[in-house]
Amino acid sequence: MSLPDISELLPECVDTPEAMRIMRFLQFHDRKLSNSTKLTLYGSAAVSLYLADSDNYNYGYTNDIDIGRMEPESVELSVDEDAVDPPLKFQPFGLENWLVHPDWELATVDFSPILNLHYLRVELLHPIDLVITKLGRGSSQDIEDSLLLRRRYISGTTAHVADRTRCAWNYRPVSKRERRTVEDAFESVFEEPLELE
Repeated sequence: MSLPDISELLPECVDTPEAMRIMRFLQFHDRKLSNSTKLTLYGSAAVSLYLADSDNYNYGYTNDIDIGRMEPESVELSVDEDAVDPPLKFQPFGLENWLVHPDWELATVDFSPILNLHYLRVELLHPIDLVITKLGRGSSQDIEDSLLLRRRYISGTTAHVADRTRCAWNYRPVSKRERRTVEDAFESVFEEPLELE
């Protein structure tokens, strides 16, 4: 199931304070590398980067950058509390722990050119897949993030998002409580019901 090309919608520059902080942190690590390393990011850091030029996004400061995948896995990313203020850290927590479509890797978005990185290739989950991970959590911040991503990156019918969410659910079904969370969050974001089976 292919996802829409969003390259025309990506920010041309990084303007918001949180996105600049994340960019400086990634540039700090990029300068320490001598070989190519690929990071796939999700979570609030990914949302901040997708909305890096948006006056409407005022998340505040995250504590960590969620890494869904790192290649090669053997790369050691140094820990430096003084790289940015407030401090940031990498949080490697595989995407297999979240509600996400099984072919998420086929649709990641390369953000490295926007961040002016050389050795570090930073890819973000596609906004649709990022929203699906947030539907699985269903907090008020996740719903707000999803609404902002929807307004900018997800246009037209929600049937495509609903089908991809159902596929993600069938790939990784969990508890009845989580099912209700996903269904409620989907309805809050897309104003349409979603039935998971």
